Amino acid sequence: MSEQLLPVAVWVQVAYGTVRERASQAWVARHEEDGIDEAVTKMIWLAVGIVVAIAAAAFFKSTFETAKDKVPSP
Repeated sequence: MSEQLLPVAVWVQVAYGTVRERASQAWVARHEEDGIDEAVTKMIWLAVGIVVAIAAAAFFKSTFETAKDKVPSP
């Protein structure tokens, strides 16, 4: 390895080690939670999912009604 690339390689190795260590600590901390905050998060995602499903149903229904009006009767 050339002397010019050695500092870059060391920096990349240190950065990778730091990121990997933080990720492993976050993974361990995630599994140590008691679940109190997790229930609120699940309820928020459930509400978001319901709102998205209602919006999608309304969009598809309006699209279907528009297409149905354009089709001539036989």
